[in-house]
Amino acid sequence: MSDASTKSYLWCDPCRRSFSHADAPEGDCPVCGTPMREMGKMAAVLRGLMATELVASDLRIKHRSLVRMIWTRNGLGEGYYRVLEPDMTYGRFESRVTDLVCRGAEEGWITIQIPAAPTLDDDDYKIVIHDEDRFIDEMHRMVEANRKKRK
Repeated sequence: MSDASTKSYLWCDPCRRSFSHADAPEGDCPVCGTPMREMGKMAAVLRGLMATELVASDLRIKHRSLVRMIWTRNGLGEGYYRVLEPDMTYGRFESRVTDLVCRGAEEGWITIQIPAAPTLDDDDYKIVIHDEDRFIDEMHRMVEANRKKRK
């Protein structure tokens, strides 16, 4: 491990958390997949303390994680990734599609079904896409926008 990686941390703005370089070797947040920025140890500690005071809870992060787990199960995430061949890491792809699914739920063209109480039956956790053409179009737009951005 380099000397710099032992004296600095990686900060994720959306999650408002810091991670060691070992926790995120590619530099993407292990929770949401967003690229992180490097900062000194003291700055990361202070930001973490401020984030704890300013954020009520991590329910939003856990909710997004559950949505991600539902849409990626049974290899579906990897399947989409192979078919679309996006010019981004798989972690970033997962994060962006999770954003898309959450936005679709907010806009009403996707329904996320979660049982009232935890259950062992995975089939009780579903994402229903009411407008499949829109979902496909949005995924293609996301991939193309990323390709244009990288050029």
